[in-house]
Amino acid sequence: MSISVNNSEYQEPLNLTETVDTKQKVADSEIHRTDRTVITDTIEEALNEGGKDDRSFAPMAWTNPVSGNSGTITSLMSVDKTGSIAGCTDFVTSANTVGGVRAYQGRSCPDTNHKMKIVQLAPFQVDAAPAQ
Repeated sequence: MSISVNNSEYQEPLNLTETVDTKQKVADSEIHRTDRTVITDTIEEALNEGGKDDRSFAPMAWTNPVSGNSGTITSLMSVDKTGSIAGCTDFVTSANTVGGVRAYQGRSCPDTNHKMKIVQLAPFQVDAAPAQ
């Protein structure tokens, strides 16, 4: 709030911030940036080994020596296949962090260099619809 001297008019401050979804806050606080890189590297490895056939996927463990976190990717599902560029992949992973063991659901998509990056990540909810 700002009030001018010699001016009785109240000026409402501009709201230049947005709130972050609580689920996203949990994922951001528990899953370190370097964990996300390890997870996406594991997803890329699984997709390359599976020949892009979702049915042949076997759960894969990931470990991040930087953060000390680890987990297992238990589910992969392609959501988009466009031309020669692999599309986005929805995934479910466990994560053993300082906060405990928790399941997360997310989506990884290729960036402009065709490197997978996590674009959505939130605690897993059984009744939740797949990530959009």
